[in-house]
Amino acid sequence: MKFIYPVLFAAVAAFTFLGSVQADESSVINDTCPIKGKSVDGSKSVEYTATFCCDKCVAKFEKDPAKYAEKLASAEEGKCPFSGKVNDPEATATVSIGVCCGGCEKKVSADPLKYLGDAEKKS
Repeated sequence: MKFIYPVLFAAVAAFTFLGSVQADESSVINDTCPIKGKSVDGSKSVEYTATFCCDKCVAKFEKDPAKYAEKLASAEEGKCPFSGKVNDPEATATVSIGVCCGGCEKKVSADPLKYLGDAEKKS
């Protein structure tokens, strides 16, 4: 009996840890996969770090990243999507693009900016 409690405790701890490692579906900016159009899998996502001209633009983007995803995707390379000024490498924000499967995760990882504008916004 003394042996069962430590084993049960270890099993519960392991499942708790595994659950916390998976991506949180609420942290992605989209509900549907930008490639297949299926519902996103909460454990599959691709992170993209965007740069802006200043912290003010970072704050604007972070308030509603899904709203500005298409604008970010279509911005001129090296320019802020809001002001058009040259980006400051220190002014960054990271977003997660949700996908439906490992195959789509691989495709989006190859060019996340390409798919950022196609990520259907969360409802």
